[in-house]
Amino acid sequence: MSNLESELSIDTDVAQPIATACEMLIAEYRRMIVSARHLKGLGGFGTLDSGLALQGKFEGKAFGSPDSLVNALESHIAAVDGMRAYFQKCIDNAVTQEQTTVDSLRGVGQTN
Repeated sequence: MSNLESELSIDTDVAQPIATACEMLIAEYRRMIVSARHLKGLGGFGTLDSGLALQGKFEGKAFGSPDSLVNALESHIAAVDGMRAYFQKCIDNAVTQEQTTVDSLRGVGQTN
């Protein structure tokens, strides 16, 4: 497979809104993490051992356990941030290429 076939190129007019959407999604995930951390004080399960065990289980699903909501959201943030970085790289590469083209065109026809 050639380099051309293995690279994905995205127009900056497409990449910019996607990068912005990624930033917005990351912000929303971070707000959700803050909300999930507030679930530490869950109540209403009573004082029986079974109620307290159930309370602990629900709290663990929100945060603290390996498969908690907070861990899942942090994993999603990492994935979306990787996508955002890729789209930003597309934008940066296009800007660099455009500047290189402008610089080379400025030199066309000039005599030393």
